[in-house]
Amino acid sequence: MYKETLRAIDGIGLFPVVSLLLFVTVFTVALVRVLRMDRGHVARLASLPLDGDATACTAPEVRR
Repeated sequence: MYKETLRAIDGIGLFPVVSLLLFVTVFTVALVRVLRMDRGHVARLASLPLDGDATACTAPEVRR
C-alpha cells in the first residue's frame, strides 16, 4: 500500500539525497565550529557543570 503511494509521487527519489546532504552539511559545520573553538573557552565550558556559581550559566561573558 505505502510502496505504491510513494512510487506515484514524482521526484520522490530526490528527498533522501536532499536529507543526506542537509545532514552532512550541518554535521560538517558543527564539527568545524567545534574544532576552531578557543581552548580557553572549551576549558571554561567543560568546568561549568562543576561550578556551583549560578551566574556561570546566565552571564559567561563576565567571568573572563
